[in-house]
Amino acid sequence: MENKIKSVPVFEQETHISYMRDQTFAKVYTSDTTQITRFDKLCKEHPDMWECVEDHEIGKNYLCKDKSMISTRGKKRNVSDEARLAASIRFKEMHNQKQSEINSNS
Repeated sequence: MENKIKSVPVFEQETHISYMRDQTFAKVYTSDTTQITRFDKLCKEHPDMWECVEDHEIGKNYLCKDKSMISTRGKKRNVSDEARLAASIRFKEMHNQKQSEINSNS
């Protein structure tokens, strides 16, 4: 499902998430190009959980097979500069380790 998405003006780009209380899955529609990139990546990396079910010329529909993956936050997290730096170092180390594993398997 790789149609070329027509450009939608930023002020018209939207994302809708819907799920029913008695169902286990959620449906997502988006015409937001940033969200399309995010959901396409989820579909590629986690095909057991995410699926692109329809590709329109101005957006895409996705299926989240477990609606518990959809979350909302009550407030933004306040992270100190020290904690942000520590997390950055941890993620860089994890990224380097993953790259090393990929290169050793090549």
